[in-house]
Amino acid sequence: MKKRISLVLLAIGVTLTVIAGFTSSSFNSNIDSSQQDYKLILGEFSLKELKSSINKKWFEAQYNTYDPKPSTTSEIASVFKNKDISITVYMGTWCEDSQREFPAFIKVLDKTGFNKDKLKIVGVDENKKVPNISEEERKALNIINVPTIIVYNANGKEMNRFVEFPQQTLEEDLLKIVSGKDYKHVYEF
Repeated sequence: MKKRISLVLLAIGVTLTVIAGFTSSSFNSNIDSSQQDYKLILGEFSLKELKSSINKKWFEAQYNTYDPKPSTTSEIASVFKNKDISITVYMGTWCEDSQREFPAFIKVLDKTGFNKDKLKIVGVDENKKVPNISEEERKALNIINVPTIIVYNANGKEMNRFVEFPQQTLEEDLLKIVSGKDYKHVYEF
């Protein structure tokens, strides 16, 4: 009987640990940093910097598995040819949503031929605090969830933004944004 109770308690403990790992945002902060599957990058950085760290593992895994719809990426490419657009991505290398969406977003940009000289990538901390800007600038920028992908027109005015996860697919949401069609990210409803 004692063995059965021990096994049940052990199974319950394992289940609770697994559940806590998937529901607690602080779960990773309790893990020895040598076991983390990411390197925290704060501030502006390049794709090359991201790929030269342990972050390469999650980036490439998602990049290689994401398969954007060719007809949609073709439409986006057409818009990019006709409009002067720049994009800034605010993301957390620690964030599962960023680890899922950011590599897929880069794949979409690659499929559209987007000029990456017009792409800025900024790493934020777990509080979504954008480094190296004033508190007033942070409030105006309004980064509340990551990834946040902001698309700017030729005048540097924000056209719209993608926040955390798509309404339809990443490429369909991006097409609406760059085309100037009606689009609301998931937190605007």
